[in-house]
Amino acid sequence: MNGKQLKNSILQWAIQGKLVPQDPNDEPASVLLERIRAEKARLVKEKKIKKDKNESIIYRGDDNSYYEKFLATGEVKCIDEEIPFEIPNGWQWERIGNIFETTSGSTPLSRNPDYYKNGNINWVRTTDLNNGILNKTEIQITSKAIIDYNLSILPQTSVCVAMYGGAGTIGKHCILHFDTTINQSVCAIQPNGFCNMDYIHTFIEYQRPFWMDFAAGSRKDPNINQLIIKHCLLPIPPQEEQLRIVTKLNQLYPYIYQYGNSQNRLNQINKEIWHSLKKSILQEAIQGKLVPQIAEEGTAQELLEPIRQEKLQLVKEGKLKKSALTDSIIFRGDDNKYYEQVGKKCLDITEQIPFETPKNW
Repeated sequence: MNGKQLKNSILQWAIQGKLVPQDPNDEPASVLLERIRAEKARLVKEKKIKKDKNESIIYRGDDNSYYEKFLATGEVKCIDEEIPFEIPNGWQWERIGNIFETTSGSTPLSRNPDYYKNGNINWVRTTDLNNGILNKTEIQITSKAIIDYNLSILPQTSVCVAMYGGAGTIGKHCILHFDTTINQSVCAIQPNGFCNMDYIHTFIEYQRPFWMDFAAGSRKDPNINQLIIKHCLLPIPPQEEQLRIVTKLNQLYPYIYQYGNSQNRLNQINKEIWHSLKKSILQEAIQGKLVPQIAEEGTAQELLEPIRQEKLQLVKEGKLKKSALTDSIIFRGDDNKYYEQVGKKCLDITEQIPFETPKNW
């Protein structure tokens, strides 16, 4: 298991309620959701947000099946097939769009310097998303760009998700530690004042591979959109447990990274050992040290002579050019030096010999 696999396993435990113990004294998530719905209703009444025509409530029936009730029509349908895993008592399933406001942005015209020159308002693009905490952006835009393009300033702790940009970019995410605005390729999940946004960010990190798979299999130009993000089912722990999960993850992350680095170093060492071992074995083989020498097998000199005779015969038959017979002959003299005979010339090549070979080679 490498560091990434370990982290993914721990994220899965966190999202499934297996990372920290359950506390029966925690206020259940159902009460939390009631407060969120009441707050949304108040904001709709005050016309601070628009009423969601697709708003629904997810609950578990007496038959232990999960149902979704659409408030606008009263329609109820069983969604058991959508539920990915079981959650502990006190947790609730809900769609992201039912409890969070989401938004996207725009890109001011690049040719207009009034939108970028001396800008001091952060502007997030998919290239800024770092799958962690974001403290700054590469580009800032002006207040004129904000006004002309009707861009919203996102509050801190909003969670940003990449919707476009190819398979390697889709689902990239960050949690904001500053006020900013975004472009059209980024979806922002804004804090609702009740849920721990670090927990939401943890869920987005867990969810990303599923969005990547969905996008890659859905079309030639892979992407997701706000509807997909809003429709996504979110397991919601009690508020107190959300904090415990985030706290535990923050304690574990340094060890996860340390393990990942150690595993990478071990993999590199194993790779280097394999190459070194292979090289050593090849060297033993080429130098005649891999297998024992057997005197009864004859010598390499006895092997070379028939080869030379065969070449000579092929030249006589016109199957080889005469130039093929100009090969040199290498031999060891009585002085233990190596010589190369080329025609009438005999050259000392001892310095070219890289290593000693067995006597019968």
